[in-house]
Order: sequence, then structure tokens, then C-alpha cells
Amino acid sequence: MSAPRLHWTRGRADEGGGEGRTLEWIGLDDAGAPIARVVRLRGPTLGDWRRHAAVPLDEEARIIELRPPAPAGAAWLAYIGGKVVGRAALPLQAVRTAEAALAGRGRP
Repeated sequence: MSAPRLHWTRGRADEGGGEGRTLEWIGLDDAGAPIARVVRLRGPTLGDWRRHAAVPLDEEARIIELRPPAPAGAAWLAYIGGKVVGRAALPLQAVRTAEAALAGRGRP
């Protein structure tokens, strides 16, 4: 069985510094209901022995910045519902991770 393909649209973007940089992609089913999200983190969740605090950048905590910043790693999280199903270095990899997770549990 192949992974279900969702319709992906841009969500929130960072407007600083001229050209906007996408921070979130939203996966919609055929009816237009949001099923999955791919969100860019600004730093890794764990680095060496230091702890990183997650700081929400909006009221809904949909954009998160980790402080103190550390070297870049797998900066994209794939969500289905409210559950993280994977991490990736690039947004397209995270999109494919979310779609593969949907195939593994049956499409809602």
C-alpha cells in the first residue's frame, strides 16, 4: 500500500528580513480538513549536556523557538493531530514522514 498523499499548503511564515520563510506546512485531506502539520523548529531539542527551553512565538504555540540556540540538525517536526510522528532535516522529508505515518495507521 502506498502512502496517502495529502494536499499541502503553506501555513505560517517568518516575515523578518524581506522574503518570508515558511515555518509551517499544513496537510489537508480531499475534503479540505487539516490532518497533518510540518513545523520548523529553530534549534535542536537536545544538545550535548545543555537543556533547551521551548519558547512559543505565538499565542497558540504553533511556532516554537528553542533557547539557547544550538547548531542546526533535524529542524522539521511532522505532526499528525497533536502527536509528533517524526523529524527531518528538510520540509519535504517531514511531509513524506507524515504521509508514511498515515499509511501505517490508516488514513482518518
